[in-house]
Amino acid sequence: MPKVYFTEDNMCTTKKLEVKKIFDYFIANGWDKTSQMECADIVICPTCVGWKVKEEKSLERLLEANKSGKKVVCFGCLNNLNPASVAKVHKGICVPSQELTKIASLIENPKVALCDIAEPSTFKSREDYRLYDLTKRYVNIVDGCSFTCVYCPHRVGLGRIKSRSRKGIISQIKNLVKDGVKIIVLTGMETALYGMDIGDSYPGLLLEVFEAGPGFEVHVAQFNPLGIVRYNKELSPLFSNSRVTDIQIPVQTSSERILKLMRRPSGVKEVGNFMKSVRDNNKTAVFRTDLIVGFPTETEEELRESLRFAVSIFDEIAVYGIEIRSGLPIEKFIKDAYPPEEINRRIDFAVKYIEDNGRMAHKGQQGESLSLIEVENRKEALRRLKREAANRR
Repeated sequence: MPKVYFTEDNMCTTKKLEVKKIFDYFIANGWDKTSQMECADIVICPTCVGWKVKEEKSLERLLEANKSGKKVVCFGCLNNLNPASVAKVHKGICVPSQELTKIASLIENPKVALCDIAEPSTFKSREDYRLYDLTKRYVNIVDGCSFTCVYCPHRVGLGRIKSRSRKGIISQIKNLVKDGVKIIVLTGMETALYGMDIGDSYPGLLLEVFEAGPGFEVHVAQFNPLGIVRYNKELSPLFSNSRVTDIQIPVQTSSERILKLMRRPSGVKEVGNFMKSVRDNNKTAVFRTDLIVGFPTETEEELRESLRFAVSIFDEIAVYGIEIRSGLPIEKFIKDAYPPEEINRRIDFAVKYIEDNGRMAHKGQQGESLSLIEVENRKEALRRLKREAANRR
């Protein structure tokens, strides 16, 4: 029986689900998973470029895999963002993130086609989770990204938005409901503009998600603020529904000047008013956001205003320092870039400010002092406290 080996990975949720689909494809066609690279016929090396540290670790794993002398497949966004670095350490097959169908050619005469593999809602192994809980499942609703933010590698790595059909999503959720799943996470690299490429919309999808069955909570993940501006009236009663218990809105900054430089949509004021209105009706939901600090020319007051805005609305705030990445439009700001020590000072200042104001802060996946497992534990504890407080009213 042929064997496949998967290296460790530090991919986003969306891509972890795709890795699980690759895994399922091999297993469905009679392959066996091995935990020893030297025993494998094929080595799959998933890669990520979300932050520099992720890119560096992906290259390290790819180099190590190629030293094995095995047939190695480099999968993921590294192929798009930094093909030159890939070529230095890898002479084998490359499968970019948006070209998953290339995986099909790895198996000769497959009995089960890749397109017939069900969309996963779990990851390939227990180790891929921050907190292992199969009552919580992930449903990928859209791939790619609708935006071209100057600092972000996601559009380069993932390509343009590609929405799944609502029918397929709802069918998957109904099957999960039958299995007794308690939490459905609607995920994607950017979910707010779901459906714009197929004549659908996020509010329409979410309404049908509620109708897919009772008894499960919904988590809204990676929802760009533009979705709130675009769908304000439609979203308000949906996000106010007590079944929505987690809402992630990455605002990045409250400065309209910086947003323009970032090439991100404006609308922070609308987001603030909307979320405060939702809070009046939904007491149990955890509100989460991301902030990017130290963007070139960001003033101290702009940083402080972003922090004031964030702590006035959100329960959990992930703080990231801007990175000047080669091959991305942000390179043009290099002359105004702050030195690393200043970026780190701003990160530390932001984390302390957030915590001093009674909110939960962490440094995400860029340079974490608080483990992501602990982040999840604290988030679950916060959710329990909100639920208990709501029940006492």
